[in-house]
Amino acid sequence: MIKVLDLFPLNSVVFPNQKMPLRIFEPRYLKLAAACYNEGRSFGICLIREGNEVGAPAIPFKIGTSVTIKEFKKVSDKFFYIIVQGERRFRIERFIQEQPHIKVEIEWLDEEIPTFPGDYALLRHQVSEMVTDNITVPEDNNELFGLAGTLIADSLLEKQKILELSNDKVIPCLTRFMEAL
Repeated sequence: MIKVLDLFPLNSVVFPNQKMPLRIFEPRYLKLAAACYNEGRSFGICLIREGNEVGAPAIPFKIGTSVTIKEFKKVSDKFFYIIVQGERRFRIERFIQEQPHIKVEIEWLDEEIPTFPGDYALLRHQVSEMVTDNITVPEDNNELFGLAGTLIADSLLEKQKILELSNDKVIPCLTRFMEAL
């Protein structure tokens, strides 16, 4: 099913079920975040392939994740602090707008927020090896997957490759990658 989605290209990759804080200060994204929050709708996040987060529209990777705003704090008219949570993956089919922000036609890769098959006991062990004392390792597999995404946030290209895999390969590849860290 093709859908139009507002896009926020970032130097970040978000997995389904992953929570990510964002500081919004660019006028075009202040408007986008406020509209999405007020209307209860999702927007897309894609890793930037070429360009920068600020200024002219960046060129994103074709695969990204839709997100919803879970927390919204208006610090001032020129600064919002939000926490988003990943939902489901999409593929950009066509760019339909560049200004004031990018809008794209997408095709969903997941019918709903996905639960990826795999060895969550091994993933849970690897996550527990990486977390600090003040972070509880979730029992829920989807929350565990989201936390794993947060823990490897600095490994952008590897994380993007995992995001682009078929459902049955996501957890095995993620566990192999985390094992090598």
